[in-house]
Parts: sequence; C-alpha cells; structure tokens
Amino acid sequence: MKRRMKQIFGADGKMLMVAMDHTAFLMEPVDGLVNYGETVKAAVAAGADAFLSPIGSAGRYDEEFGRSSVVVSVDTRAPFGAEAVDRALAIGADGIKAMVYPFADDDWVNQSAALAAKASAVGLPYLAEPVPGGFSRQDMRTPEIIAAGARVAAETGADMIKTFYTGDPKSMRKVVDYAGVPVIILGGHAKDTLEEFYGPIWDAINHGGVLGVAVGTNIWTAKNPGGVVKGLNAILHEGASVEQAVAAAK
Repeated sequence: MKRRMKQIFGADGKMLMVAMDHTAFLMEPVDGLVNYGETVKAAVAAGADAFLSPIGSAGRYDEEFGRSSVVVSVDTRAPFGAEAVDRALAIGADGIKAMVYPFADDDWVNQSAALAAKASAVGLPYLAEPVPGGFSRQDMRTPEIIAAGARVAAETGADMIKTFYTGDPKSMRKVVDYAGVPVIILGGHAKDTLEEFYGPIWDAINHGGVLGVAVGTNIWTAKNPGGVVKGLNAILHEGASVEQAVAAAK
C-alpha cells in the first residue's frame, strides 16, 4: 500500500492526475478521448504523475501510460466493486477510484466501506470521490458540507479523497484538515482561459493544503493537451506562479 501511494503521489508528495475515465459515461465522442492513446502520450511527456481510467482503457493503453501511475475508475456497488479490485490487480493498476454519495438516500456509504475493505486487504489504494447528496443536490456544495462529505468518505476507509474546490483557500484548508487523508481537487468544467483555470489550482495547492489535482475536461478538450499538463506540472512540482504556468503551457 505504501509503495503504491508513493508511486501515485511522487517524490514530492504531490499528484498531477489526468482524468480520462469519462469514456465510461459520456454520451458522445470527444476528440481528445477518441485519440485516447495520443492524449495519454502527450500528457506523460508533459509530466503527468497519474491517470484516472476505466478498466478497459487501462488495459488497452498500457504502453502509452508507460511509468505513470494508473488508478482505475470502478463502480462502488457490490458485486462490481469487489470484482473490480481483482481485475485492477490483474492489469497492474496502482489504485482504484469510486464515487460515493454521502447524505443521499441509497446505501452508498456502506458500499464504499465494503469496497475500501476489499482494496485494503490486497494493498490497493482507494481514491473516493464524494458528491454530497448526489449530482442533483447543488444546494449541498457549501464548504461545510463538502468537508463533511470528505470526512464521511475517508471514514469508509478511503486512502485519499477527490473532491470539489470550495472556492477559496481558507475554506478548502478546513476540508483538507477535516478529511484527515490526502485531498486532491477535481478540475471542473472547461474554462475560457488558462489564467482562469490555473488560478484556483494555484491557490488550492499553495494555500489550501491540497496535494494534487485530477483534471479531465480542461486537458482533453484543449487544442494542446500536453501544454496544459506542462503548466499544471509547473505549478505542482516546480513552484511556478500562474503567469509562469501559462507561459509554460504555450
């Protein structure tokens, strides 16, 4: 478990994850994901530490991922989650990721705990992505509820949390402190400019206590995916400013 966690986060304890698991649920093809292997290779060359991928693509693009870590995105619910742990090990994945919906009506929290137990038993790190109340509950996106959701997911046995950025470093720090396990933030919807995209990430990394990012849309919808990753790499691993990151991306 410790060796895999170090592999995912890297020598400086930070993680630049490229999220490419959207192929499991998107309703139409996107160029950056149609050309999956090319996007992966560009991101690897630009400094990506890890990838989030469905099990199918994780197996098919093994050569393109190279030495980067691969965390496979699986279904939280039984029996799929437990079976996915075995499949993840079989293809050499470095971790698994699943959704969990704290404060929702269904049994998602207990399902997450069962998946965490199965993963822990075989030494496979579990990245939980809590969405309080489910995707329809936009009223449950306050910093306090995001923090509570992160802690609930951590208490199921998750080794790390992927969650929303609260909008400012001070409230994000409370999420990080309350979670008690490493926290990374998701990249969110496509932004109009690199400055708009990199700014919150810089704040979260440098002042919010966040240890990484998991970015999808803002990478594989870009004209230059590798450039976007270069800018993120500069922020996470080189201490670059937003302005320096933008320059690195071009």
